[in-house]
Amino acid sequence: MPQPSANENKEEFISRCMGDEEAVNDFPDEAQRFAVCSSKWEESKMTALSKFRRAFAEPQRISFDYDETLTKVMDVAMQYIAKGAEVFIISARSNKEPMLKRAESLGIPESRVYATGSNKAKVEKIKELGIDKHYDNNPDVIKELGSVGQLVVSQAEDSYNDYPDSVRNNARRGIELNKELGNKCATQVGKVRGQQLANKEPISVDTIKRMYSYLSRAEVYYDNAAPEDCGYVSFLLWGGKTGKDWAESKLKGLNLI
Repeated sequence: MPQPSANENKEEFISRCMGDEEAVNDFPDEAQRFAVCSSKWEESKMTALSKFRRAFAEPQRISFDYDETLTKVMDVAMQYIAKGAEVFIISARSNKEPMLKRAESLGIPESRVYATGSNKAKVEKIKELGIDKHYDNNPDVIKELGSVGQLVVSQAEDSYNDYPDSVRNNARRGIELNKELGNKCATQVGKVRGQQLANKEPISVDTIKRMYSYLSRAEVYYDNAAPEDCGYVSFLLWGGKTGKDWAESKLKGLNLI
């Protein structure tokens, strides 16, 4: 992607960026390409101090669009939640009921889930709530939000759900055991991972790497644990022994280990 040069203004850079071969190939949709080019310009104008503050200051209120956004950056949402941010789901859908199950799995209360009915109403709700950062795949919404908006680019990403049924069954068993124990076991990330595997959802290569890393480290606790132990439950939520074997095989097939 091109970067702004010192001797060009915003209009000149946007024009150059919109016609750049790499930009055109990566973002064939003009509206999406415009949003990305605009973001590049705004970022280039930030001072060193403001860049430092952006990197280390944790926004307190973060929101995510639902369709084609939250599902793609769910790990980002989990990271914000782990750091104590207030996380919202703000969608242009007209009914929030279908979004509540995923919200619950992330630990987002129903009171922070909004179905606004239109993108215009979504933008208004984001501003009304004083959101610090909103993630969305709609370039028009990002344009309206200015620096608050963060475009989620819908580029093809390799993801896989060809793990065996035993991985799915392990995750389901982990969820059941955790319920019996009052859901006291596992981090929020582990609980969400269990839901993903139990629902046979596709998972990214990065997630497979984390899956293999965790299961490799935690296997010793599982081998010496009882079903009522949190180490046992957490291991199952991440897919158990067959999950580890599948993740290892997949990463070897991709020449990543």
